[in-house]
Amino acid sequence: MGRLPGLLGMPRLLRHIGATGAGLPADDELEFDAPDPRVRAACEAVREGRFGPAEELLAATREAADWGLRTRAARALAEVLLDGPGRIEAWSERRPGDRDVALVRAEAAVAQAWAVRTGARASEVSAEQFEGFRALLTDAVPVLDEAVALNEGDPTPWVTVLAHDTGSAAPLEDFQDHLAGALALDPHNWAAHARAVQFLAAKWYGSHEEMFAHAERAAAASPPGHPLRGLPVVALSELALDERLDGDAATKYGPLSQRRVDAAVAAARALSESRPAGDPELAVVRNHLVWALIRDGRPAVEILDAFRAVGRHVTPYPWSYLGGLSVFTEFRSGVRAQVAQETPFFGGTVGPPRPDEAAADAGGARRELALVPTTVAQVTEAVLLTGVTYRMAPLKGRTSVTVVETAPSQEPRTGKRGRRPGLRRALLGEGDLVRLARSFTTGEPWPVLVVSRFADRYGLSLVRDRTVVATHYWQGPDGIPTQEEAAGTAAALVSAFRTADERQVAAALRDPGTDRAPVDAALAALRLPALPEGYGERYEVLADDPKAKLVTKRSLRAALRESLRDDPADPARELPPLGL
Repeated sequence: MGRLPGLLGMPRLLRHIGATGAGLPADDELEFDAPDPRVRAACEAVREGRFGPAEELLAATREAADWGLRTRAARALAEVLLDGPGRIEAWSERRPGDRDVALVRAEAAVAQAWAVRTGARASEVSAEQFEGFRALLTDAVPVLDEAVALNEGDPTPWVTVLAHDTGSAAPLEDFQDHLAGALALDPHNWAAHARAVQFLAAKWYGSHEEMFAHAERAAAASPPGHPLRGLPVVALSELALDERLDGDAATKYGPLSQRRVDAAVAAARALSESRPAGDPELAVVRNHLVWALIRDGRPAVEILDAFRAVGRHVTPYPWSYLGGLSVFTEFRSGVRAQVAQETPFFGGTVGPPRPDEAAADAGGARRELALVPTTVAQVTEAVLLTGVTYRMAPLKGRTSVTVVETAPSQEPRTGKRGRRPGLRRALLGEGDLVRLARSFTTGEPWPVLVVSRFADRYGLSLVRDRTVVATHYWQGPDGIPTQEEAAGTAAALVSAFRTADERQVAAALRDPGTDRAPVDAALAALRLPALPEGYGERYEVLADDPKAKLVTKRSLRAALRESLRDDPADPARELPPLGL
């Protein structure tokens, strides 16, 4: 992407960069290769020597024919088994002849071989590594045969066989037979088709044409809205990263016509737009789509929309090819800067996320309230220099507790001399209420409790004198903290709200629910009033409260003048010029 001359680009960047963050989760909210919460809980249990949760999860996936989750669970559990000596043997002895254990053992046998080889190019793998790789693949054959035999009607072990075929350089006929075995049981199995894309790639045993043709056929045969509709854009990444291809725009995809490339990108975009932003099921397609748009030099605003659709879920590929999560964040920051620089300084605006994306929280956007155990007047004075517009009111009529929310809808679009009043926010950071609380608690005797609702979970964060001292998220039955963890968080909360019952707070933190109920229970245990009606369902819930006070963002001069008044609420009192 080109760059504007510095004299034009920097003012535009400072003016518009804040707006480009709308609908994007912060860098520290991104999740790289994050497992399903159910898989994560099962893996943690195995690390502790408890196999029951893993057995329950695998049985549930089999009974529900949830082959996608079953494949992901088998892979993750296999890695955990390999990380701990004796775990495979212990589980096998516990459940001899069990089909679920056999499935994970087969995945572990193939994964162990690939770990020895590594994912490097063949030219970078030593002879000793290749020798160990081939020996382990040979040892895995009877384990694979057992998994297939015990899991009749299940395509998952066939997916593991396909990974073995790739490593062992199986004849194309054998690979096709094994692929047919998987697809006969699940014609639209993502993992099986993804294995085929790898096997048929030019870097393995096929060609760019064979690989892409398979991806196109799988996409065309899949139902509308199915993730496989985006498989061709994944195949484009394999083509784009082939060092043998010329980087020129006309030849960067080898034998593919631009028409086929454009069709793959268009299909992935249509698929992405059919689902809410941040949908984990489309994470792989959306991450590859972002890279395809960057690779093709598409307009920055188009790429920014694709980043918004990704939300929090950053997948290992294609980013591991390029350097990992840091590359994702660098590209995203660069695209934001480019959009800001390309937006006209006067009269130009950066468009907000589309309504459907905003409604879905962009995979990470928050609905937040801050509870402050002090008066509205004291909070008003503390927030003056943060450069943000707030709305605040006494909580349930208690003047000793103030509820605070940001109120972006009340910020004017233009200020004096046509300047947009978003510059200070861009310079200070666009942060959420937790970040803002770190600023306005500086030197104050009172803490701030921020209640957040993400797209799929609620959370609490306690901020005191610029420091986040405690954080908790309710993540369902598989994300319950240990008793010790809950007690530690409860102790921190009770230290801020001294009338609370620490045991009741800890019990609320260990509630497995993901709705508002455990949040309300925690606040009740902290002896805090209930949250305003509508919290968690919509933004700016104080907008309808007749007692709410709007504290508009101040310029530095105005904020200093107001903070020096004996009575900040008295706008009529005049002060001498500050000499700024």
